[in-house]
Amino acid sequence: MKTEEADQTPPYDSSDHLKISVAEKTNPPILSTFTAESDSGAIKQDAAAEEPASQMTRGKMINTLIICLLQLLNFMDRYALPGILPVIIDELDLSNLQGGLLQSAFIVSYVVVAPLVGYLGDRFSRKIILIVGLTVWSLVSLAGSYMTTYSSLLALRCLGGIGEATYSAIGPAMIADMFVGDTRSNMLAMFYFMMLVGGGLGYITGSGVAAATGSWNWGLRVTPILSLISVFLIIFFLKEPARGESEGSRLVSTSWKKDIIYLLHNRSFMFSTTASVALVFVIGAVGVWAPQFVVLSRKVVLDETHTFEEISLVYGVISIVSGITAVIVGAIMGMKLRSKYPSADALICGVGMLLSAPFFYGFLVAGTEPLYWIYILSFIALWFINLNWALVGDILLYVVVPTRRATAETFQIMSVHVFGDASSPFIIGLISDAFEPLINSDSEDYRKYTSLQYALLINPFIQILSAALFMAGSFYLLSDRDKAKRAVADGIARENASN
Repeated sequence: MKTEEADQTPPYDSSDHLKISVAEKTNPPILSTFTAESDSGAIKQDAAAEEPASQMTRGKMINTLIICLLQLLNFMDRYALPGILPVIIDELDLSNLQGGLLQSAFIVSYVVVAPLVGYLGDRFSRKIILIVGLTVWSLVSLAGSYMTTYSSLLALRCLGGIGEATYSAIGPAMIADMFVGDTRSNMLAMFYFMMLVGGGLGYITGSGVAAATGSWNWGLRVTPILSLISVFLIIFFLKEPARGESEGSRLVSTSWKKDIIYLLHNRSFMFSTTASVALVFVIGAVGVWAPQFVVLSRKVVLDETHTFEEISLVYGVISIVSGITAVIVGAIMGMKLRSKYPSADALICGVGMLLSAPFFYGFLVAGTEPLYWIYILSFIALWFINLNWALVGDILLYVVVPTRRATAETFQIMSVHVFGDASSPFIIGLISDAFEPLINSDSEDYRKYTSLQYALLINPFIQILSAALFMAGSFYLLSDRDKAKRAVADGIARENASN
């Protein structure tokens, strides 16, 4: 029987004493009750009630692995370019601003495609959307690897956002449709550390293949070929789950206008999103410019024993190891602490950003020190930042109702790209280019090194801003999570009443 369109923003006040039927993941449903006043109790109840033994099936695991593979390949493609950026800058005689634009250019297609995918992803077949979007992205990326001029390379890089726009909103929403509770947190942790592994592998494959072939163009050809293979995996093996399946949701989609209004009034979602913008700004700046900064620092101290390929390889390893370990630790901390401290996810994110800032500052001021100090400081700085990835993803999924998650993912990811990692590479490049003529030195290498150092020094302050925003969002996390659960429960209750 068709359900009525759910408003999904129930006008419940936190002081109301309510009894609401909540369907368990059994058939027929088992109903339980909770009160809005006992929020901490509800959190603890949910942790136990939302873990059906049948969650992990072969089909769900295959789906999750395919989604994680898409995340891996996207970030391999994204960070293959920083792995060879100094080579491209030298060969094409580019400024830092032009080099930064090559990394930021993907946002042009992303902002066009992502809202469309978010809208369609909450309403139509997500499998078809993935197949079409990833095929186009793979072919565009492969074509870009054959470009030999700056203008043609930049034009193709502008289309590179199609891939991430296609899967980034759909992937986490599908994971939420298949899993709940700690299992969902674990699957999200795997999804987000694939981003960090992919970034590290991007450095390694980009610089390694370019060095082996003697052409930077070949460094951009590995991931497009692999992504075409992933399209066939989607066609033959991906099984699309029903929206809200894991939670027994009976909600139906509403208008896009209502979706956006709902998100703008979701305070914990908005604080988490703006904090993530600042976080990703820093990650984007570090990902693109840190290897170049280290290369210039070695030139300043006249250390010719370390090649750019070696430095890119080390940064790839640092990204992978810091990413995997930190995401796992962050996810475990969230699962262990949120039952006792319901706002733990946002607080962990805030503390992680706060602790990272001094180590990132130390990395910048230690640029002319022995290389091992630079690597140690950058590892620790990245480790504290990387605590946050799975937690930020989890926050979105439990404070937003199932039928609005693809739109929410699109809204959040588009925001962090436009104002975060798409902006930071060329902003840092622009500031660096502006500082360089002001530095009084006869050494061009020293001017380039110092100007880039000055530009990167804005990042510790942005990290502190991110920490403050995460902590502010923690005050609303519990109430917004409870509203989302009540909306799902209310939809189930209406469906049962109509039957």
